[in-house]
Amino acid sequence: MSSPRYNSHQIIVLLICVGIFALGQFHRASGGVFTPILMDRFALSAATIGGLVSAMFFATILAQVPFGVALDKKGPRPVLSLCILIIAVGTAIFAFADSFDAMFLSRVLIGIGSAAMGAATHLIIARNFTGSDFGYISGLVVTLGGIGGLIGTYPLAFVLERVSWSVVFATVAATTLLLSVVVFGSVRRGAPETVESDPDVGKQGFLTLLSRPEFLRILVLGAVTYAPITTITGLWGGPYLQDVTGLSAEQAGAVLLLFFSATIVAGYVFGLLDRRAKSRKRIVLVAVGLSGFMLILLAGLNGLSAQTSIALLLAMVFLQQFYVPLGAHMRRAVPDRMLGRASTLLSLVSVAAIPAMQLGFGGVLDLAASMGFGIEAQYRLAFGLMGILILLCGSVYAFAQDADDFE
Repeated sequence: MSSPRYNSHQIIVLLICVGIFALGQFHRASGGVFTPILMDRFALSAATIGGLVSAMFFATILAQVPFGVALDKKGPRPVLSLCILIIAVGTAIFAFADSFDAMFLSRVLIGIGSAAMGAATHLIIARNFTGSDFGYISGLVVTLGGIGGLIGTYPLAFVLERVSWSVVFATVAATTLLLSVVVFGSVRRGAPETVESDPDVGKQGFLTLLSRPEFLRILVLGAVTYAPITTITGLWGGPYLQDVTGLSAEQAGAVLLLFFSATIVAGYVFGLLDRRAKSRKRIVLVAVGLSGFMLILLAGLNGLSAQTSIALLLAMVFLQQFYVPLGAHMRRAVPDRMLGRASTLLSLVSVAAIPAMQLGFGGVLDLAASMGFGIEAQYRLAFGLMGILILLCGSVYAFAQDADDFE
């Protein structure tokens, strides 16, 4: 199969989407770098710094619904330009903040601005590329935009040791402002056009979407897309690697970087599979089944070597990128004029599941400890329950109509 040739405008749109994704990944990843700096600078407790970092996350959740409505009514151009501008303002405040309150305000603004990023990217891709290319382009965006997350880790720490805090984040703010201008000048004007006849298009409400069985099945699986990856790479993977497999903090950090890199590569692989495979649903189901199986293996086998445990987690993290074809499936399952709200709901469920799973994983560890389980057994139980949850959500999605059947 020969690769399609894209025109200059499509390439510009792709680069814009990459920049948008990279910006979001940078702000998500950078917390692990600036957290210890802020704790020293403002003498903040662990609980206080946790509230500061999570402020962005909760602001994103609260702002998603109104921005989802605006995307369908006004289109991505004004909404996305405004959101990126809000992020630029929040980042500028972050660069020059001299108090905790200013820091908190900056994180809230960055969170509000991040609310429409994912849904707007879906809309832009849908309006500038064919349906068969949706998953592939989304995978490219994940792969290339993932560089933003990498920049927010070691490179950011390296620069902050040599350049002042204000200069670093003021530069990020200026770059973000430039991206807002580019989006406003390059993204197509207007709201999406109706390209199919559908009795629900006139209603365009979230309740209408939630009344669609096909969309609900996709939404259920959305709850176990980002959450398992973030629970492992962003919270409990490090302690597991150190406490159970015996790695040092530095070695565990290197493994977590490997996991993050795997998600970047997997984005492209799943995008390519989405373009070439005959069934999106089959891609998703195979990946979901294997991901859950990796965790169940990790839970069921006692005394695994560090290499085997890492290999199982690496495979699981890679397979979790099934959200690329899942997003393409969602794009085919709803009318174009409801795509902004549909993408918003999918993003909302996916993001909201992250703290729930992180807290639930910790709760299982505490419960197992109170029952006298050893540290390895505690993690095995938690990983096993996570794997079962992924398989259960996959079993709900298994009843969905295949994406190709919507044609």
